[in-house]
Amino acid sequence: MTPSTIITTRDGTKHSFIQPPQLADAVLTVAYSQYHSLDNIYWPAAGLYQSVWSENTKREALKPVARQVRVQKGELKQQWLALYSALLNLSIGKRIDINIDPDYVRLSKETNPKLDGQWHIQLPTRPKQVLLLGAIDKPGFYPWRVRTSAATYLKDAADQLHGQSYAWVVKPSGHAEKHPIAYWNKQHSDILPGSVIYLPLSIKDTPIDPNQSVLMYLKNRLIP
Repeated sequence: MTPSTIITTRDGTKHSFIQPPQLADAVLTVAYSQYHSLDNIYWPAAGLYQSVWSENTKREALKPVARQVRVQKGELKQQWLALYSALLNLSIGKRIDINIDPDYVRLSKETNPKLDGQWHIQLPTRPKQVLLLGAIDKPGFYPWRVRTSAATYLKDAADQLHGQSYAWVVKPSGHAEKHPIAYWNKQHSDILPGSVIYLPLSIKDTPIDPNQSVLMYLKNRLIP
């Protein structure tokens, strides 16, 4: 009998269901096939995805970024190029904006839909890093630290912030927040493990803001 639902996981396993499972049942099936305990899962980053993107799909989504690599010069060109390369190396999919923690999902029928077709469930362990990208000198992964703000992380990655007052923080859940980072508006907000801190880059010759394209792209990231 042909399965109605196929769910892939972070380790490449495929789970087949003859009847569409409820979301909670699907999550628990994947969880107990990967871990001995639900406590090992980092729920802020757990996600349900319609698909995992191919290299071509990622390049298509990053066309506004690729355009900046072509039209910019000097240091800005190099920063856009570094950003483009870093984004291509991330695992990306079409993320559904839904909390998949079984304790929440089982509260009602609305939060526990049936899954029919092909899906991907990502259940990562707790990350030990944050990722810094954008208008900085040293983009890349940095060790996560307790009670450390975006402004503090950026001091490690950028010699100067070029007068920018805000940075974007994309949380492990995919939700993006604007964090003040200047001396005059600085407010402390802790950064969750697995977050991305993005300092927007200057743009030119485009009707579309590629910085917004970057944020949309990062919202769909899969944390391994």
